[in-house]
Amino acid sequence: MDVCLVSAPTASEFQDARVLRSEAVRLVAEYAPTGVLSLAAILRQHGLTPRVVDLNRLFYAHVDAGARGDFVSHVAAHLAALRADVYGFSTLCSTYPLTLRIVERLRAARPGAVIVLGGPQASVVDVATLEGFPCVDFVLRGEAEESLPRFLDAIDRGRGYEAVAGLTFRGDGGVRANVAAPVILDLDTLPLPAFDLYPELDMCQFVPLELGRGCPFACRFCSTNDFFRRRFRLKSPGRLIEQMRTLRQRYGVAGFELIHDMFTVDRRKVVAFCDALLASGEQFAWNCSARTDCVDDDLIALMARAGCRGIFYGIETGSTRLQRTIEKHLDLAEARARIECTSRHGIRATVSLITGFPEETREDLAATTGFLLDALRLDRVKPQLHLLAPLAGTPMHVEHRDALVFDDIVSDMSHQGWRQDPADLALIRTRPDVFPNFYAVPTPFLDRRQLKELRELVLHAMVRFRWVLVAQHQVTGNFLEVFDAWRAWRSARPAVQATDGGGASTPPYFSGLQFARDFVEFARHFATTLPASTAAAMRAVIDCADACFQAEQDARATEGPEDTGPAPATERPRLAAGVTLVAVDADYGAALRRLKARRGLARMRRQRTVVAVRASRGAAVELLRLTPLSAELLRLCDGRRTCEEVAGAFAAGVEDIGDVAPSTAARLGLDWLREEGLINAVPTGAS
Repeated sequence: MDVCLVSAPTASEFQDARVLRSEAVRLVAEYAPTGVLSLAAILRQHGLTPRVVDLNRLFYAHVDAGARGDFVSHVAAHLAALRADVYGFSTLCSTYPLTLRIVERLRAARPGAVIVLGGPQASVVDVATLEGFPCVDFVLRGEAEESLPRFLDAIDRGRGYEAVAGLTFRGDGGVRANVAAPVILDLDTLPLPAFDLYPELDMCQFVPLELGRGCPFACRFCSTNDFFRRRFRLKSPGRLIEQMRTLRQRYGVAGFELIHDMFTVDRRKVVAFCDALLASGEQFAWNCSARTDCVDDDLIALMARAGCRGIFYGIETGSTRLQRTIEKHLDLAEARARIECTSRHGIRATVSLITGFPEETREDLAATTGFLLDALRLDRVKPQLHLLAPLAGTPMHVEHRDALVFDDIVSDMSHQGWRQDPADLALIRTRPDVFPNFYAVPTPFLDRRQLKELRELVLHAMVRFRWVLVAQHQVTGNFLEVFDAWRAWRSARPAVQATDGGGASTPPYFSGLQFARDFVEFARHFATTLPASTAAAMRAVIDCADACFQAEQDARATEGPEDTGPAPATERPRLAAGVTLVAVDADYGAALRRLKARRGLARMRRQRTVVAVRASRGAAVELLRLTPLSAELLRLCDGRRTCEEVAGAFAAGVEDIGDVAPSTAARLGLDWLREEGLINAVPTGAS
């Protein structure tokens, strides 16, 4: 029997070229599809030789080839040419419409093949899918390592479907759903996924490796329990380290994304894994997910020593009231402390928050944005903000399924893109029972269009203007006041108003340069409404952020010089390419220290300060606070004076600076500035 396993696509949802080519989307697209690779390894144990088709790789090959044709037709033709007997599709909620359109086209090309769907989305909308889409033959629900071989055996015999646990199929009298398949109790018995069927594995920054399954919690919006159930299971430390070692030996990879929604539920097992890693002497980097109430400072320190480099924390809401409503039940003060501890130990923390809950009020929203922006002051923290999606089968969906609205303001949860293909929309509009995640639960206290704009504003501004956002939050105590001011400022500017926060134009505007320019202009306008002592410090933060942004744009086309040797006296020093001087009326370094400590910018002393901004292609922008003497030296490096003339002008313009003669200090200073890459020297006679 010839079996072809097809992964669920993700990158195909991002139609904006800038988003599609972004590093974040590329990382998602290059994520090895462990689900289908695990099933492929199981089928090999049963004597089959399955083929795996990764639709993300197929999509990027389609785009890179400059193809203009329909991706659905391209995929269907590719799959049909494989002439498989059975096609098994993994599914996600975000691309379920696309998957079903591919299946429809494949069915037309291969009418005799068997098509079975699995994965999270098909598992929870199995009956509705078979009732609405004749092109699908079967749905195999839940964990399929044991049920898939039994299903293929039934296909081979042409009977016995009633005995396959987890199978939904068409029988006498309509669609039938067999009892759920049992979960895999001992994950150590599962083989290593067939990573050899994913040729780009050695290019992945972090290779996904399943750590465990099941979550004992029951958050009202979460779909994890629908698929893996609430039976919490982990691989043994020895098995996991063995698989990590094998992958490094075969593919040269040493970074791993350990897949489990809630690794840290059992503290003893986390300690056992970390201790085993340390005892092995192996040097692996790994990321994981955790709840802030399932870690403590000592455990975080141990995880850092054992190679943990990133933790995903699902906080969901900054409102204590909503924490109870959604049944997350986190202590938010404790959550803040754990996030700070994570950053302090050098571990990146992804802090995920959600807005758009049906019970959410403006006060709840203010608390959520406040939590996000407070986390943003920590250097190693990356906050996320999502619009709620009523994921199929969750308590949130079940409660509101009869009140769902389609407002074309879709959630971005689960890698979902903002804009959908018109053909996808045609399916979505007619089958809310199959595609509920593209709908919305009612939000009687909040405007969803404004929620989307708020989300876009915060997440795009924080990429380039992180400290401006933090400062705005701290000086007001409520970022929604800043957001209200933003909307009022936009309403007075027709050119900006045309790029509304809702609708299809949102991603191009907020991810583009025009938004960056508009935000800086707005931020300067907003600073004029603040007390004078606070406004000066705020302007310093804005001016430095803007200078970094401008330098980053310039660096895309300009490569700075690499020559940093001593400058002969006959050469004329000037600012190196990518270096800009910014004069501000407050100590920028002191302002950042205050923001990091949650002290705000009130009553900061006015102080003239010069900051050097340095940027080069492919490198992070740097800010260097200059001493008054260094700033004066750089001011004199205008490309017209020789080094001797700069030293002379410096000596004539400064007072006694101690035991070193001003001209000698100037020469030493010039050498230091050049070593730092802040200046380069133009030979005499050059233009």
